[in-house]
Amino acid sequence: MKRQRISPVWRFQALQRWLSGHAPANEARLIRRDRDLAVAWLPGSSTRLVLVFISIRYEALDPQVLEFRGIASDNGRNHVLFINDRERSWYSAPGLRDRIADLVRRFVARHGIEEIWSIGNSLGGYGAILFCDRLPISKVVAFVPQLLMSKEALAQPNWANYVAPIRDGVERDLIPIMAAADCRFHIVTGDRFADDLLHMGHLRKTLPDAPKVRIVTAPGQSHYVAKWLKDHGQLAKLVTALWAGDRQGLEDCSRALPQPLDLTLAVNFADADLP
Repeated sequence: MKRQRISPVWRFQALQRWLSGHAPANEARLIRRDRDLAVAWLPGSSTRLVLVFISIRYEALDPQVLEFRGIASDNGRNHVLFINDRERSWYSAPGLRDRIADLVRRFVARHGIEEIWSIGNSLGGYGAILFCDRLPISKVVAFVPQLLMSKEALAQPNWANYVAPIRDGVERDLIPIMAAADCRFHIVTGDRFADDLLHMGHLRKTLPDAPKVRIVTAPGQSHYVAKWLKDHGQLAKLVTALWAGDRQGLEDCSRALPQPLDLTLAVNFADADLP
């Protein structure tokens, strides 16, 4: 699999900033570019940082099409770091996880960040959960994340085009991280893709009835549940309701869809222990 490309727009924007002496507030800036890692920063006005872990489907990192950009930014309120595993190694490239965690910690210290949330889809959802053992992330929204990266799971036919960049050091099981983290996890999944069912089955078996894990299921949907929600105008509303612990907002989102969501495992949003 080819390494993710970096759009030349970033260099043009950097030149513009140098010539003008400033950058527009809504401009996403490339702040790290390595062989296996790229990180972009969208400035915000609050002390909250949202980490967006980019999914595997983006062939090029482009400032105009950054995943979850509007949702994460919330009209410029939140600082956003877009984190890109350019080799699609599931963060298993040597030293990659430590480099990312170190970059985020330095960003937090420099900008006075008091709260960190994370979000991602598929590979990005995996990353959004993975870094909860290295960073004080308090809320996660993960769409169809891989939770079990065992050799048996990766031997399935649908993984044939993705396993080459994955090193032996990949985190094989995210459940221990979820169990230990002081974090609220919101997982959104479909019920038609065998790989997603494998991961959800592993979660339900090894971490049953965990009050800090909430699962939203989109009946009849495959691995592209985030796209389905976006196509029906409900992706941002769903994520906003999950961030806020807004049960009514979640139910309103569900009713607006052609196929209502299964909220059986996304209950008790009014619990007093919600962060």
